[in-house]
Amino acid sequence: MIAERLFLLLAIAGVIALAGFAYPRRAYYELPDAERPAHSDHALLRSSGPVGLGAGLIGTGAFILNLSYLLRKRLARAAWLGSLRAWMGFHVATGILGAALILLHSAFLPKSALGVLAVAALAVVVATGVIGRYLYGLVPRSLSGRELEREELRARLEENRFRLIEAGFDPALLHRPLVDPGLARRGTLARLGRVILGDREIRRAFALLRSQLKSDALLPAARRYARDEQWLARYAEARALLGAWRFLHRWLAISMLCIVGFHIYVAVRFGSVIG
Repeated sequence: MIAERLFLLLAIAGVIALAGFAYPRRAYYELPDAERPAHSDHALLRSSGPVGLGAGLIGTGAFILNLSYLLRKRLARAAWLGSLRAWMGFHVATGILGAALILLHSAFLPKSALGVLAVAALAVVVATGVIGRYLYGLVPRSLSGRELEREELRARLEENRFRLIEAGFDPALLHRPLVDPGLARRGTLARLGRVILGDREIRRAFALLRSQLKSDALLPAARRYARDEQWLARYAEARALLGAWRFLHRWLAISMLCIVGFHIYVAVRFGSVIG
């Protein structure tokens, strides 16, 4: 958790630093394309200049490193590589920094068809990444960041239920019927809606449990119970939703890198960085 937040803070600091560089030079970035060559900063800030080219190379490198999260997921049991939570933080951080650097490389005005396509692909990948990070945060996980399987989740739910009943909770409050599993066959948008509604139901269930607590020491157990109960109720549909999102996000990212690779090839082949 600490490493994940540290990576996020570093990414935010990097974006602030890039904004601090670009803002004083906004007079150049606000100019239309036709007027930029006459500006004194054009040689420095254009896409093929020292700043633009450097930002493009570092941004591309950040996105290549960003894909290392996929390799870490394949080696989920290799604890010596670090927790999945830390790698998710690294994944998010490199995505944020990579996007900011690519925008700086384009001088905030991509000109070529490839440049426009690359920036559009980047925007879609970042947008789907934001959605995915929200979904990632909903999934119950172990301390290392690994997704809990259904039986592990049931065991944790029973453990927290036992602790709450021991503390004097009415068992009737801790035994509600689960959602009809047939609803898991709905479409992706319906699944997303149910997951979002489930998040609201988690807050409602936790508020009910909290009102019955006699000690704040049981707050973590009550929070986990409310969350795990809702997740278990929607286990199949939520896993299907996550699977669909991962497939879409992965191939969008790979497509974006292919576009960027072709963009770099054209730039090198014809002797200038386009976009």
